Amino acid sequence: MHPDLAPAKRLLRPLAALCLLLLLACAPAGCGRKAAPGGAGAGAGADTKAFLSAPPEIKAAWDGALAALQTNNQAEAYLTLSQLRREVGLTPDQKAAIDAQRAAINLQLAAAAQKGDTHAAEALSEIRKAARTRGR
Repeated sequence: MHPDLAPAKRLLRPLAALCLLLLLACAPAGCGRKAAPGGAGAGAGADTKAFLSAPPEIKAAWDGALAALQTNNQAEAYLTLSQLRREVGLTPDQKAAIDAQRAAINLQLAAAAQKGDTHAAEALSEIRKAARTRGR
């Protein structure tokens, strides 16, 4: 196994469990949301409601992250969401939407990297490097 993939492999099981718990928590009620059509960031459309009344710079950052997902630039999307998450004054719904989207991106990248997707492995490496640089 590639040495850079070891941390991703360790994260895969807890992330999968988290996603499963979120799915089980939302499934019975349907979360009251309509899922966005497929692809990267599926479901993000429903979370966009949380940003409809957000200040323009917050909404622009969210929209930028979703645009990055649409072009398969998961690393840019994740890093944009990470920066957005540090903004002061986010509502609980906005924080939850950002956290859910970051978890989904991380899980998607870890699973793809585990299957040998070099693009996903590079994206995870970029995300880790940014996190280390930020001092996290």
